Amino acid sequence: MKKIAYLSNITGIIILTLSLFACSSTPGTVDKQQLPSWVTMPPADTSDTVYFVGAGSDSNGDAAMARTMAGSDVVSSITRFLGVKVSSETTVTAKDTLDKFTSTLDQTIKETSSAKVGDFKIVESFTEKNGSIVNVYLLGAYDKNALLEEQSRIKAVFAEQKAAISGPEAEGDSLMKTGAYYEAAVKYIEAASAASTSDLDNADIKFERNMNKARKAVGVINLYNLNNNLNAFIKQTFEEPFRLIITGTPGTDGKALSGVPVRISYKIMRPNGRKSIKIESVVINPEGRILFTRPPANFVGTERVIMSLDLSGSLEALENIPDRLYPQLEALEQVVKSKSVGFTYSIISRAKEVATAVMIMDQDNSGSSTGKSETASGVLEVLTAEGFSVRSIAVEPSVLQSGDAGIIKTISRKYPDQFERLIFGTVGISDFQNDGERVTVKVSGDIKVVDLEDGVILYTSGNRFKTAMGNNAASAMSTAFKQFGKVVGESMANSLP
Repeated sequence: MKKIAYLSNITGIIILTLSLFACSSTPGTVDKQQLPSWVTMPPADTSDTVYFVGAGSDSNGDAAMARTMAGSDVVSSITRFLGVKVSSETTVTAKDTLDKFTSTLDQTIKETSSAKVGDFKIVESFTEKNGSIVNVYLLGAYDKNALLEEQSRIKAVFAEQKAAISGPEAEGDSLMKTGAYYEAAVKYIEAASAASTSDLDNADIKFERNMNKARKAVGVINLYNLNNNLNAFIKQTFEEPFRLIITGTPGTDGKALSGVPVRISYKIMRPNGRKSIKIESVVINPEGRILFTRPPANFVGTERVIMSLDLSGSLEALENIPDRLYPQLEALEQVVKSKSVGFTYSIISRAKEVATAVMIMDQDNSGSSTGKSETASGVLEVLTAEGFSVRSIAVEPSVLQSGDAGIIKTISRKYPDQFERLIFGTVGISDFQNDGERVTVKVSGDIKVVDLEDGVILYTSGNRFKTAMGNNAASAMSTAFKQFGKVVGESMANSLP
């Protein structure tokens, strides 16, 4: 087909030239037989060389212009040999690569007397003139191995970015047909990511198409909880795991999907008494199920375990897409976010059923007892409201100063069989300010809960503090101690086993 293309170009020029000659009576008319044989019959390619013929004509007698046209014709023939074609899908990189190659050839043919560049050279040229018409014919020879290497290199550049998009997209299409919807979504997102950074003319169209396909793939994935409303005692393991199934068709009896990653989130209690979110990632088993055993909770109350489809790893590749593409990303994120189910559970404590004594001493600036029990009052107010069986006992400063072991021994002996637990500690004033109009008091202390039978410390508040203001010292102190007790009481109600 290469030779036919060459002959077609050259023959057209020859016919045009001969027709002009036929209409002219100017001496020196050259007939077809006077042309070199290689013009109409280029040399056959050898194992080492590929030949190319080019022809150019100028009706004003400009031989340089005719040679330029002939050189461009040679370059065109070489480009056809390469087998690449610029289209709407050709990347800027590919266009630049081809342009650099052809312009180097073209410029060399124009400017170099030997017309040689690398492994290419002009081996023959022929010029004929009839009146004002000049025709130039060029025969170029290209080292075959070198030309084939250029062909492979340029074809690879042409295919590179297109394959980065079309390859994953085709894989996604194939996976969709087999019902591997999650894997298909991952491939579509990969293709969309490649399109978002591509310089293809229609890259945005490819991005949108793959994002639409990703939404469709995610949309058919279903998550179902197989149990709910589980209960467990504080700091103890649930008797059964939280059960999830993922299907590719509606219903818990639908076609199960395997190998799908799931993000599991639930709340935990931090040492400072505040709750935070714990996140784990697991992969669905071959039966399309997750059996998740939540670690023992160290708080009391009702919370939820959330299980969600996890595409975060794939979506990270789209974080820096141009603003114009964000609507498509947001639409996909909304679909992914909808693939989530919750499990409600309750953490139960025995603490409400356990008879508990409260002995807390409030201290003034000197470290002496204030003679009041505001902190204990705050603790009792909260725990009583929560249904705890609690009672205040007489505060004995000497006992509270005897250390944990001494306190436990004394109270156990003094109140035999009356209490199973003891809430004890001291709270003192750590800061006192009086600006003449308002008094600010800061109190702090460590309150503990102990099991009187085995001496195990079940709870410690740590060195907490509370600040309060009042019109006078008495009211500020009373408020500070009372609020401190309420804060500690709430913490106990949420964490005592």
